[in-house]
Amino acid sequence: MKIIIDKNADKLTIKKLLKDKMKLSSRLIKHLKKYNDGIILNGAHAHVTSVLGVNDELILDFSDREEDVNEYLERTFLPLDIIYEDENITVVNKSAFMPTHQSHNHYSDTLANALAYRYSNRPYVFRAINRLDKNTSGVVITANNKLYAEILASKLRNGKFKKEYIAIVEGRMIGGGVIDAPIARMGESIIEREVRPDGEYAYTEYNVLLSCDDISLLRLSPITGRTHQLRVHLSYIGHPILGDSMYGSASELIDRQALHASRISVADIGEYIAPIPDDMMKIIRRYFSNAQDLL
Repeated sequence: MKIIIDKNADKLTIKKLLKDKMKLSSRLIKHLKKYNDGIILNGAHAHVTSVLGVNDELILDFSDREEDVNEYLERTFLPLDIIYEDENITVVNKSAFMPTHQSHNHYSDTLANALAYRYSNRPYVFRAINRLDKNTSGVVITANNKLYAEILASKLRNGKFKKEYIAIVEGRMIGGGVIDAPIARMGESIIEREVRPDGEYAYTEYNVLLSCDDISLLRLSPITGRTHQLRVHLSYIGHPILGDSMYGSASELIDRQALHASRISVADIGEYIAPIPDDMMKIIRRYFSNAQDLL
């Protein structure tokens, strides 16, 4: 990152600029201080106590180093649908059945593996800012350096992410509304969740796009981000997501939950859209002849 110092930063120390003006964490500042090329002022290595002047050129290197890399993350060639990428972020339309992170029995077939391969020419650390279940498709945003990991994580915490999903659910629904129901871990299960009074606050907005006796097509906006929130909430109101065998039942129409992260807008960063995948569109077209007018 290159910064040309203006009068607002004149006579500040680099530390003052980083901490008070740029709001960088102590951890990130420590990373910059660690390397000779982490902080460059007018072409030379500088300490955070150095004083800045108007028109000074300050270069900050937030890139990952070999020591940051997870040695157990295998670089695997897997097809990827890239929505957007630059030096700071990569946005992917994750396919169904691809896990986001490595886990038991999934060591080389994840989004993390695929992006590690894509960026084989440099040290790469996988940082998914939003997370999708293995069988949920759609937009995943990853940060390509420590700075944007902090920026995006802060925006996510502070409600600056607007997320929209498309879901096909069982049964007829009408209109729109909200589901305000706390979610907790189900018994001793590591994975399953349920609505329970002592759970964490969870809030979902929904709008019915199309419906018939058998299924309904919804646009969903999770205001909070609890594990399995949309799947649990829709099951709770009696309309589980089609094909969701964990919170509803398996379906002959689709071999996964019919849930797709279709759009994410990040304040001051951008908006990213992933088209509805073929397996869901096949069901939508089968039941709704006018679907294309709404999607």
